[in-house]
Amino acid sequence: MDFLAARKALLHRPKGAHWPIVLAGLALTLALALMHLVRADFCTFLDGRIYDTQVRAALFAPPPGDAPGPLLVDIDERSLARFGQWPWPRDRIARLLERIGRGDPQSVGVDIVFAEPDRTSWSVSRAAFEREYGIRLDLAEVPEHLLDHDATLARVLARGPFALAYGFAFNGEGASLPWCPGHPVGAVPAVAPAEPSAADRLFHADSAVCSLEALSRAAPAAGFINVTPDDDGVLRRLPLIIAHREQLYPSLALRTVLQAKGHREVRLRPGRGGQLAGIDLDGRFVPLDDRGQLLVRLHPHSPPLDRVSAGEVLDGHIPPERFAGRIVLVGTTAMGLEAHHTSPLGTLAPGIAMQAAVIDNLQQDRFFSAPGWARSLELGLLVFCGVGSALLVAWTGALTGFFALLAAAAGLWLGSAWLLPTHGVFASPLVPLMALAANFSLLTFLKYRREERALRQRNRDLLAMQNFTIHCLAALAETRDSETGHHIVRCQHYVQALAEGLARRPHFAALLDGETVDLLCKSAPLHDIGKIGVADRVLLKPGRLSEDEYEEIKQHTRYGREAIERAEQFYGGAVRQSFLQFGKEMAYSHHEHWDGGGYPEGLRGEAIPLSGRIMAIADVYDALICRRRYKPSFTHEEAVALIEQGGGSHFDPLLTEVFLERQEVFRRIAREFPDRDDTDQPERTTTG
Repeated sequence: MDFLAARKALLHRPKGAHWPIVLAGLALTLALALMHLVRADFCTFLDGRIYDTQVRAALFAPPPGDAPGPLLVDIDERSLARFGQWPWPRDRIARLLERIGRGDPQSVGVDIVFAEPDRTSWSVSRAAFEREYGIRLDLAEVPEHLLDHDATLARVLARGPFALAYGFAFNGEGASLPWCPGHPVGAVPAVAPAEPSAADRLFHADSAVCSLEALSRAAPAAGFINVTPDDDGVLRRLPLIIAHREQLYPSLALRTVLQAKGHREVRLRPGRGGQLAGIDLDGRFVPLDDRGQLLVRLHPHSPPLDRVSAGEVLDGHIPPERFAGRIVLVGTTAMGLEAHHTSPLGTLAPGIAMQAAVIDNLQQDRFFSAPGWARSLELGLLVFCGVGSALLVAWTGALTGFFALLAAAAGLWLGSAWLLPTHGVFASPLVPLMALAANFSLLTFLKYRREERALRQRNRDLLAMQNFTIHCLAALAETRDSETGHHIVRCQHYVQALAEGLARRPHFAALLDGETVDLLCKSAPLHDIGKIGVADRVLLKPGRLSEDEYEEIKQHTRYGREAIERAEQFYGGAVRQSFLQFGKEMAYSHHEHWDGGGYPEGLRGEAIPLSGRIMAIADVYDALICRRRYKPSFTHEEAVALIEQGGGSHFDPLLTEVFLERQEVFRRIAREFPDRDDTDQPERTTTG
């Protein structure tokens, strides 16, 4: 492979290398789409949290409507302190409702179930005394209206626009009485024959808990008060319609609105696939989910619930005009008397407050909903974001892709936050955001892994090129002396053996880590590079050198250092901590002696660089065991003995100890890489 071909292979990816990442992104997008279609539980949970966050933020909420909302007559703590503990006698409830009725309200919803006879009625008390004590009380002087409080309440209910509450049961624990629940016919008519599937997924009750027959029959209307918190305990939606015995029944909130407008019926409107989409109320469409539930529209900046204390009404402190033309709810917010639920606003709200919010939604004709097309929009955005993010990650850099996906995520969130308060539609950004996050995370990881493998291959190629360059330079120096053969390779292995042995000593363990040992090995071939500058008449002289010739050959240490320094100056500081630093030290100091008798500086002891001390032993051992034109070869044992003898004078004594420990490694290296002239000659051994 020529240089241009090698460069192209290093710098350019093969054609089509992006497509595995794109395909992985498409597979992940498909998995998220399937999860979205089956409505995974954890997605439903997160959708609820996102909805709550957007309701609390209400960035683009329209101003509240002009029409007055419902008025709550609250049996609160002050009322209980004034008139005594709950339950109150029913004649007191009758007086409360009578005072409200005098104000001519449009409708009054009574959020109380009177399931048992009033034990404070004189007639009930007399029966109890007779049953338990055998005493018959004379009630001849007791006014008729005090004899039966339930009858008194029934007379008041019959004279006003009141709607009583009842509760549906779904486990068979309620009653199955002819008046319970009340007003099934005409309240919400059955589904038309052409629309048989619209009510299939509604809640189907098997029984109900209602007020006494006299009260249920006296009240002109009734509605259920069941609530349905989500699995996480947050009350976000209330059912407006529940099915029972093939009839449909309205909630108390819906019933009061129907009564206020003088309507007796609503009509179901089916959506896609025949499932329930909502109801038509007085020519207006009320969106419901397929279970007949309304997503209650709350707003943190809306006016607080309009309420008056029931005690003040009973004491006559509230003028009748306060109730005129209003929908009124009678109930309690007192702790212990009413169940409180966590609302999307993050606060505890009594059930009657949520009923009031439903009435306000119906009066203002402003709703929240999650229609079928919103889920289709979510799916479309999921596919768009999944495919787009896969292509973006595959064909752009990490920084560009990150900011582009961040902008897309912000657009999804702000778009959803704008759509909810302005158009009343909740389109969750969750799954599209998951597609962006998952694709960016996973595909960036895959891209990083691919680039990492490519980088490792490029590094291996560069290291191979680097080693090739080092060996070329060293071999160029050795061409001046053809007798040296495998001297370069052997010295590399000798240096490695000494460095690894020294690294086992505690004092050198941190200094000679794996990377440093590797750099020492790479640097070893450069120790004699300065011989290029020595004249042939000196370098190749077979006999003993004269004093001048010896001084000239000693200059090869300076030539080697200067050559490497020029390379460092050319490439700047980037290579100063590389193998060239060790190569420069080895080239200049491998002929220094421990006792200061070496050259070129006459350095002593640890003033000699460690790399030079290591190379000194490697170079001398190799020179001793190899035959040269000016000397015969020494045996391994003779070379070991001479180096041992030079420990403390010529060589570092500690390195000499390491050499003696590793001498068999040196012998094996010498046998594995013999010079060409030595391949056919057996190694000499000592005698005797």
